[in-house]
Amino acid sequence: MNEQLEQTVFGDLANLEKSLAEDATGDRARAMLSYFADVARSSEGLLQTAAAAERQLISQLIEAFNAAQRIVRHIWETLHNASLAV
Repeated sequence: MNEQLEQTVFGDLANLEKSLAEDATGDRARAMLSYFADVARSSEGLLQTAAAAERQLISQLIEAFNAAQRIVRHIWETLHNASLAV
């Protein structure tokens, strides 16, 4: 990974952590989780009509959005020492 991309990724993660730290109610975290879940669900429909390479890419996108949900949930729950009800 090149240095500029690393800085961007780590900067984005720092902003995510800051945003979730300020989200005492969990509203932002729930909105992010909902967004990632919606995108993953809608992408699943594309799998039925896509060619093999496209299916692989779509599968990777779905996995990425599912991972993003886990990351957001884990960060929020760690910062607030509580379980995030969705």
